[in-house]
Amino acid sequence: MQLSNYANTALKAAKVGANILMKYYGKNLNIEYKSAIDPVSQADKNSQKKIISIIKKDFPDHGILAEEDGVSDTQKEFCWIIDPLDGTVNFVHSLPQFCVSIGLKYKKEIIMGVIYAPVINELFIAQKGKGAFFNGKRIRTSKNTVLNRAIGVTGFPYQIKGREDRIFSNFRNVALQVQGVRRLGSAALDMAWTACGRLDFFWEETLKAWDIAAGVIIVKEAGGIVSDYKGGKDYLYAGNEGTMIAASNKKIHKQILNIINNEK
Repeated sequence: MQLSNYANTALKAAKVGANILMKYYGKNLNIEYKSAIDPVSQADKNSQKKIISIIKKDFPDHGILAEEDGVSDTQKEFCWIIDPLDGTVNFVHSLPQFCVSIGLKYKKEIIMGVIYAPVINELFIAQKGKGAFFNGKRIRTSKNTVLNRAIGVTGFPYQIKGREDRIFSNFRNVALQVQGVRRLGSAALDMAWTACGRLDFFWEETLKAWDIAAGVIIVKEAGGIVSDYKGGKDYLYAGNEGTMIAASNKKIHKQILNIINNEK
């Protein structure tokens, strides 16, 4: 696996950011709340600050879009989309399913992504046209074609009130037709694990670009498909409501969308 300069920078930044997270993991945190149940800590902020500094050193003219108020020149052709800690609630509760997620967008397309989960030492990298890799080995989505042998993953948004009927209805309808559904707490890892075939499909709503940017190209380069709930491609920036996104191994994608959209 030969890495581009972009991927080398993303890998370096992800590992440095993750090392900062690990200094705080399992320890007392100064937690603030962006909403009633949406936490942020000094771990997120310090990780993001270092990640951005590494990227800006190598690519000073590129734009930045990051979760913790890290926005600069997002209209530039190259824009880095950063989540310094995806799975913050897990992290706060010392659960190991969290990661650093870094994607690079060129014009309107994600061309590179890195997801690194430090506790479990799992590193996912994808570059456009060069495949997706997990800890250095090429990965592919699952080959499963049968819904009742499929295992999916989803998440519930912080802003669930007002959407709960649709969200829980989708969860119920999907769960009744598949082998199982998991809720693991990190959209980035959900997509990475779909890419490597552990999971057959993923769906979630009200996500933001930094939650999914790296995961999008990792799934695609592993042979999978990503769309919004209607099968469209306009899912990266979806306004204040956030995106509705589904990812799978291609073979069952239409079936999952049909369930979500209550179609036969």
